[in-house]
Amino acid sequence: MLVATLHAYLMPFGRCTLYGVFFASGAAALIFQVAWQRVLSLHAGMDLFAATTVVAAFMAGLGMGNLLGGSIADRLTPKGAVLMYASAELLIGSFGWLSIWLLYKQYATFSPYLHGNASAFLFHFVLLSIPTTLMGATLPLLSRGVVRRSSEIAPMVGKLYGANTLGAAVGAMATAGWWILGRVGLEGVIQIAACLNLGSGLLALSIFRTTDIAAQPAESSGPTTPQATSLSRPSHWIILYGFTGFVSLALEVVWFRLLNVLMYSTTYTFSRLLAVYLIFFGFGVLAGSYLSPKVRRPERLFLWLQFAIGLAALVGPLLVVKYAEGVGQAYWSHFRNLVAPLLVLSIPTFLMGLCFPLMERLVAENVGTLGKRTGALLFSNTAGAVLGTVITGFMLLEFFGTPKTLLVLSLSLMLLGFYAASLLDRGRRRLVAAVFVLSVTAVLSMALPTKGGSFWAPLHGADPNRLTIVEDGTCVAGLVEGEPTTLLVSGEPQNSIPFSDFHIRLGAVPALLHSNPQDVLVIGLGVGSTLYGISLDRRASSIKCVEICAGEIPLLKGLRGNVPELDQIFSDPRIRLTVQDGRKFLLDTRSRFDLIASDTLLARSSYSGSLYSVEFYELVRRRLKPGGIFAQWVASERTLQTASYAFPHVFVLRGPEIRRDILVASDSPVEVDPKILAKRFAQIKRQQLRPDAERRLAAYLRTAFGDNNFRNSPITLEQVNRDLFPRDEYGRW
Repeated sequence: MLVATLHAYLMPFGRCTLYGVFFASGAAALIFQVAWQRVLSLHAGMDLFAATTVVAAFMAGLGMGNLLGGSIADRLTPKGAVLMYASAELLIGSFGWLSIWLLYKQYATFSPYLHGNASAFLFHFVLLSIPTTLMGATLPLLSRGVVRRSSEIAPMVGKLYGANTLGAAVGAMATAGWWILGRVGLEGVIQIAACLNLGSGLLALSIFRTTDIAAQPAESSGPTTPQATSLSRPSHWIILYGFTGFVSLALEVVWFRLLNVLMYSTTYTFSRLLAVYLIFFGFGVLAGSYLSPKVRRPERLFLWLQFAIGLAALVGPLLVVKYAEGVGQAYWSHFRNLVAPLLVLSIPTFLMGLCFPLMERLVAENVGTLGKRTGALLFSNTAGAVLGTVITGFMLLEFFGTPKTLLVLSLSLMLLGFYAASLLDRGRRRLVAAVFVLSVTAVLSMALPTKGGSFWAPLHGADPNRLTIVEDGTCVAGLVEGEPTTLLVSGEPQNSIPFSDFHIRLGAVPALLHSNPQDVLVIGLGVGSTLYGISLDRRASSIKCVEICAGEIPLLKGLRGNVPELDQIFSDPRIRLTVQDGRKFLLDTRSRFDLIASDTLLARSSYSGSLYSVEFYELVRRRLKPGGIFAQWVASERTLQTASYAFPHVFVLRGPEIRRDILVASDSPVEVDPKILAKRFAQIKRQQLRPDAERRLAAYLRTAFGDNNFRNSPITLEQVNRDLFPRDEYGRW
């Protein structure tokens, strides 16, 4: 009945409705990608290896779907292709509706058996292969259903791809603010995406009933270039499009790292940047769909566009750095949050989108091979994108850093200008074009600051002579020397040296509250102050510290000999530092601890909700020995409510400072007795602390008290942070 009603309503619109259907499908796909990656990270972790594994598995499924869908599409009539497309949308929607049960509730059953990146990639690939393969197949299938003549291939496939990309931009916006994600949570947005897919499938079924397209004979569009050379072979351009896909996604990683530092990352930063990227890319595809039939030499224009993309990829970041150098902090907030993303992303992504219809015209020569050629083109681009993401994250950023990686990637596209020059008809034109390419490339190569300090210092508002930067795939970590010396992670100040009293207390006082804290875990290194506070207690025989940002460790080691507290940390045989996602460490380990201290992110920071949820606190409780203690900074009142939902005994250790309270939780009552604390404190080797820090800590122990008045009212699941709905993280930031 529903399909019949849609049939009657949509009959006059025909093909145009398919563009709307594919728009909705793109929105759903992007929501799924962002949400599924977040859900899987709860078990797989958010360190570089885990995150890249999930993304690579997702993209690999899309690539496989491109090939499979293209192969199937050429064997179908247009009506059959639309029917197959509708079936794919319905299956994606059905999987999406069940995905929380599969990817979250059942995942924990299998995750203990995943050891190593290869097994994790294979597992995620198998897990995501059904929906991602179906997603990858949709464009080749729908292209076969829409295109009637060979002359329509580039413009119509371009319009479909553009509509899908703009839909993806809308999907990114749905996960880019509190107005949707902050109100319904991860499970809610996944259900919205599933409904979009199911609705798209039903609409496509109604169009299937109105479609009267007969199977078209293959029409040859003739050679795409005047000369019959290897350049006219589709395989040549398919391979080249794979290379440009590699560089494009690698550039996206670099751009997002740069902008993430500028914008002080929250949970919405990535989605907002992705929305900007997709909007300009989508409009570029639509513009290219109108332009491509009118271009006499599409291969030459494509190559010049690649040169222009490389040029724009360098100019945008260069302008951002120069603005920060020249203007400093004037209008800085508006610039870094609005102007900088547009400068960096708008022009190159628009040009990238412009290239797709040109490639479609070069590759898909007739309707009879439309599906196969479109699928192969998309597969090549997707495979290049996967490699670009992996190699940039694991190798280029770590070995070269952001500015040099940006330079290498941009130059690799700009050098295609020489290729374009070689296709010019006259020798003099070739020479002039080659000289132009060489000159522009040389000037920009010299203009971009490639040393880490000179590139990053203006963006951090720091003196280049006082800033030390360490980059790898996990983060950008910086240390600004001065009074105090400040640690910056992804552009945001963390803590400083000399160690703050609060962070020393966060480690030392919970240790003193425990009768015998032998085995200790610290989640988060920072500048080492919480770890140092715990290490003061010589009763601790084993202290493990887990930190996700690998760059912090070499930065702190570089201060040895100048900071006595760091000398103690790095010479202490009890301490073992591990670079890993803290929650993933707790999931994988079978060790149990007397004390777990979490010195972690602000509650608004991206992915912080995985360390402030009921499920996280329940995991911590399982990793504590009987009578064990968990301690954490009180990030919000909801944090207290959430911990109280998971632990039977929770109180706040309050002192004289405002907003410097410590959450203490246990499965057994914990007594805060100043006399016992003073006695245990007296057993610490007093010379380990600076005299002034020792006096302040002793004074705090005399006045601190445990407060649990916040537990007077009943606590419900709707009030607390959950894995799938971290309310603090999804607040109005």
